[in-house]
Amino acid sequence: MSAMATGWDSDERLLADLGAALRAEREVPERFLEIGREAFAWYDVDAELAALTFDSATAPAGTRAETATLRALTFAARRLTIELEVTAGALVGQVVPPQPGELEVQPREGETRTVPVDEVGWFAIRPRPAGLFRLHLHTAESDVLTEWMSTRVPGSSA
Repeated sequence: MSAMATGWDSDERLLADLGAALRAEREVPERFLEIGREAFAWYDVDAELAALTFDSATAPAGTRAETATLRALTFAARRLTIELEVTAGALVGQVVPPQPGELEVQPREGETRTVPVDEVGWFAIRPRPAGLFRLHLHTAESDVLTEWMSTRVPGSSA
């Protein structure tokens, strides 16, 4: 392939384009780079990733005239579903099918905490996590990790 076919007709033009690319890379905020790296890093590669299949914050409102005061999320894995409701003071949910276990709340910044999941699959996380976090569910039959999320409730500043 000739130099003309690639759009660089001289070494100077090639060096100028490479320099521009390197400068653009340095201008990306470090926070963006860190989030991108963490999106592909699993701390527990044995855990199944549960995909977000429903988020009321992004679902069509239909004929509803008011903004919902709750936010509902559903994460689906191969053997189970984690259903969540985000309220002003808590994150409550249920594992379906019901089964007991432990749920780790892994904030992006701060310490991980663990809450029990009872025999009907119910759990409550109080206070509500702030910022980005994910959930890591451990049951006798499954080990499931959710995507990163935030607890913003539609229509609120929190």
